[in-house]
Amino acid sequence: MRGSARKIVLLGLLFWSLKALSVRALTLTATTFPLAEIAKKIAGEKEVHLLIPVGLDPHHFEPGYRDFERLFKSDLILAVGFEPWIRKNPLLARKTLFLSEESQLEDPHLWLDLRKLALFTRKLAETLARLEPSRASLYTRRATAVLAEIESLREDLKELSNCRYRKVVILGHAALGAFLREADLFQVALAGPHPESEVSPGRLRKILNLIREEKLPAVFLLDPGFQKYVPLFRRETGARVLTLNPGLPLLKEDRGLSFFELLRRNIAHLREGLCR
Repeated sequence: MRGSARKIVLLGLLFWSLKALSVRALTLTATTFPLAEIAKKIAGEKEVHLLIPVGLDPHHFEPGYRDFERLFKSDLILAVGFEPWIRKNPLLARKTLFLSEESQLEDPHLWLDLRKLALFTRKLAETLARLEPSRASLYTRRATAVLAEIESLREDLKELSNCRYRKVVILGHAALGAFLREADLFQVALAGPHPESEVSPGRLRKILNLIREEKLPAVFLLDPGFQKYVPLFRRETGARVLTLNPGLPLLKEDRGLSFFELLRRNIAHLREGLCR
């Protein structure tokens, strides 16, 4: 009897082990760092992959064979909307949650539009709940916490509307338009919103004159590639140079920070440069 009982126990353990293995965790793949960060906060223990490596410019990324293999194996893909290699493949597009449904984006940095980000957060929680109904309440609860964090950022940004200076001179691309609008601040960037934008001599001269005429105390370095302009702006205007971040850990000192930490540091640097 003892031997039979032991066999029954072992068979039971084997059955439950096989059953546990058959219940595969959802796999999510996010194309960009901000979307991966949101996904991890809501999906929690689920497997979340970041497709475009940290430190790489997402605008110039081209997926390889292993990237496509990961995308096809994913249960859900999270994308901004500027990824043509997803839109052109019906199988991938059908299981993708886009931050924007528009394929031609005037400003591709949509993760910095906190209103759109809040809407995306709600849609992600709803989508996960449909894929895994037994965890619907958990996803809703986690999404509520993320939404509270986004709203806190919006409130902190609005406080910057009381700053003395209203214009934010950016040494880099015009990536922060939506983010700064929350604070009623105006973006003056050396280049346009797309990476291909060039800095014309006329544009450079106009911005230098603006800083002198309005006695702006600070300018903000956004892109590592625009570091070469820092000595010129310091010499010609005497303005301080602080850093801002497009929500992507492009600089080495940004690598240990979360998406929301990057945004909060932006607010701190804006306050330091515009309100004193």
